Amino acid sequence: MLIDSLSYLLAYTNVITWYQMLAIALLVVASVYFVTPEPPDYWGERQPPTLYFYLQWSWLGYLRLKDAFWPFFILFNATLLYIDYRIEDDSFTIASWVTMHIIMAMPLIYWTGAVWRCSRQCASKRWVVAARSLTVAAYIDYALRWVIYHDFPNILFNCQQLINHWGDCV
Repeated sequence: MLIDSLSYLLAYTNVITWYQMLAIALLVVASVYFVTPEPPDYWGERQPPTLYFYLQWSWLGYLRLKDAFWPFFILFNATLLYIDYRIEDDSFTIASWVTMHIIMAMPLIYWTGAVWRCSRQCASKRWVVAARSLTVAAYIDYALRWVIYHDFPNILFNCQQLINHWGDCV
């Protein structure tokens, strides 16, 4: 998350500088910190017996924060790295790249709800703020990828892909 999109925008464009991005990141973390309540002194732990109960209990906030956060964080970042690798390898079309982002949007919404609800199952406010900030960073990454796709497609896509998708090599 933010590995390819942010590095491409910082290296090849003047859209945003590193200190502006650092200021945005600090603003996001500070905002999340101030809206995050202090965790309670008690919390219950449950171990889901099946995948269905894992998904249900994470959405309802019954799981520990790390159990709701890490599996999707790893899956989400692996998927983003994979589709960026495939587009750089010329084995993906631009339409496939966009489709994969659309496919990953619904689980991202689910993950956000699960992290927010499971945050009450964590004893440390520091970890709650970190997890919530990383979910917000996923949306920022999606926004940066949209900027690359819409305004600077020649950064990520080669000329053949651009001709196939838009009919012109920008």
